[in-house]
Amino acid sequence: MAFDTFDPRLKTVAEKALAFFKDKYGNTGLKTDTEIAPEIGWTPSFHLKPGSFRIVAVEVADNLYPQALKIAASDILRYNGPPISVYQVCSLQVYQGDKNQTNINSLLRHGFGIVTVDDNGTVKTQHKCIPLAQHISEEELHSALSGLSNAFRIMFEDAHSTYLANEGQGLQQVGQIVEAMISSIAKRAAKRRVITPAEASGNLAAVIDALYGARGFRNHRAALGGARDFVKDFRNTASHPPKNAMQAAQKIKKCRTGFLDGVGIAKKLSDVAKAKGYKIQAHVT
Repeated sequence: MAFDTFDPRLKTVAEKALAFFKDKYGNTGLKTDTEIAPEIGWTPSFHLKPGSFRIVAVEVADNLYPQALKIAASDILRYNGPPISVYQVCSLQVYQGDKNQTNINSLLRHGFGIVTVDDNGTVKTQHKCIPLAQHISEEELHSALSGLSNAFRIMFEDAHSTYLANEGQGLQQVGQIVEAMISSIAKRAAKRRVITPAEASGNLAAVIDALYGARGFRNHRAALGGARDFVKDFRNTASHPPKNAMQAAQKIKKCRTGFLDGVGIAKKLSDVAKAKGYKIQAHVT
């Protein structure tokens, strides 16, 4: 029987949580106390497959952030199967007893969701989560955005909100910010006759090439070359739907890398504009 190794109180928590997740995601692929894959050194309390390319795995424990999850995280990030979202389930009492929310914050920082069960058997999602391979923590995002203007930080934070719901659309939004920055720099360069108005209004790759070849931008070719590579790569990554679990895993990882790369490119473009005395005006719809 499922959860027989738990004490009676924790078994009740596990059973209530299982019913909650079954109601939310259905029974497809449901397994209790079974490994997800040999490559992952963790056996969750139960896991389900709510879609062809996704797994939701749940660890039931009455201590927050158990060692099992810490071990599992690195294996899951290397896993090339379906993307995996991970929740910890615990009693509401344990959740509320976490002093200064130290363990709660650690769970959230590392991309885990939290679900609680109270003494009446009421189940509540305290914190939602996305697949671990997709996760970009608030701390990591804020660190990446440091040095950008407030206006661009807001743009990227908005893109991050989109990314949490749809990684491809979030990356697309980042790409639009980078494109708008390049376009603005090109327009400023045309006004100063560094490139021609026609060169500034061409397709994006041609605009970057025009800036790259301009004498006034010779010291900034590394940034422009990086921008050109990013523009090429992000469109392919963001727009192609996965056809199998491996492609789904690869797309999520590439979107995560692309998102942070896009922020890095934006910072370099911002530095280019400052060095040239240009004010970037970027508008993203």
